[in-house]
Amino acid sequence: MGIIEMFPLLKYTAEEVDEYYAKVTPEMVRASLAKDRHDWFDLLNLVSPAAYPFMDEMCRKARLARIKYYGKTVSVYAPLYIGNTCVNHCRYCDFRREHTGTVRRNLTLDEIRLEAEAIRASGIDNLLIVAGEDPKVNSVEHFCDVARLLKPMFSNLSLEVAPQSEEGYRAMFEAGFESLTCFQETYDQEQYKYFHPAGPKSNYEWRLWTQLRAGKAGFRILGCAFLLGLTPWRREAASLAAHALYLMKECYESKVQFAFPRFCRVEGGFVPPCEVDERDVDLMMLAFRIVFPQCCMTVSTREAPKFRDYIVQVAADNMSAGSRVTPGGYAVLEKEHAADVAQFTLTDRRPPKEVYEAIKANGQEVVFKNWDNRI
Repeated sequence: MGIIEMFPLLKYTAEEVDEYYAKVTPEMVRASLAKDRHDWFDLLNLVSPAAYPFMDEMCRKARLARIKYYGKTVSVYAPLYIGNTCVNHCRYCDFRREHTGTVRRNLTLDEIRLEAEAIRASGIDNLLIVAGEDPKVNSVEHFCDVARLLKPMFSNLSLEVAPQSEEGYRAMFEAGFESLTCFQETYDQEQYKYFHPAGPKSNYEWRLWTQLRAGKAGFRILGCAFLLGLTPWRREAASLAAHALYLMKECYESKVQFAFPRFCRVEGGFVPPCEVDERDVDLMMLAFRIVFPQCCMTVSTREAPKFRDYIVQVAADNMSAGSRVTPGGYAVLEKEHAADVAQFTLTDRRPPKEVYEAIKANGQEVVFKNWDNRI
């Protein structure tokens, strides 16, 4: 079997997908926009270069789809980084093992409680637990302890940690976690190997089927994404859509959630080989909302405040508020007067109250709780 460049169960090669994109016409875009039910080819039509002149019409259709399934509500959450030690060697990540500019830290349960209390005080009731891949520290047992600690404090707990076994996910689900996010980074196996040369994360297949294992274990939300900037984004979008369709069939009791994290160039930072601009992110999110109207969608803090405030009106239904991407960033570091060394550069640094006010100014309602796993 040759090198995999797309989602493995997709029967089209990368070259065939590229050829399809090149042949999309305005008439094909119009036909996709006119449909009530959409398929994989409609997604390709709507993210193709031919779709750019139709973005106003796409915006209108996406807004209607968003209102139909999510009304005028915007769900908010916050990430809590509990550790940044990592055994992986991802070329683009400041948490990678050999990176010397990162202050390494794993929070104790008491420190995690302190961070959680600071987040909860801002109104946030939906918490995302994030950690580097360090099996000696961040084990399934440890994550279960974290869930049992935080479950009485938050209505929903989500995970963005190293891939686990189905049995591990079942234990974490029973401990209190209900949602999971795992970025595939890239569906191109050769590029995946280049960007992840060593460590457990170098196992492409193990990471690829993470959501499937979590879904079988009972997780309600299965978050999928690729990193925008590593490889040509239209190929990745085609793979992401195919991956989502597969999960919707195999894990029909769960809900798929999309995210579109983009590398934004910063001085001295990682330079993405295939840079993606804001217009492309806009097009992609509109297209995914139209084709997958019932799926959840998150907009990243890597995007500018103005864009985030716009996109939650027409496509995304979920956004973070007041994010800190360093272990201890909410309370512990302030208490210690220590420096905040983050995993990636935040573009939207507004405090939670300003995010809430912006949502309300757009005529939308801030939602802190969609369900309560404490009941």
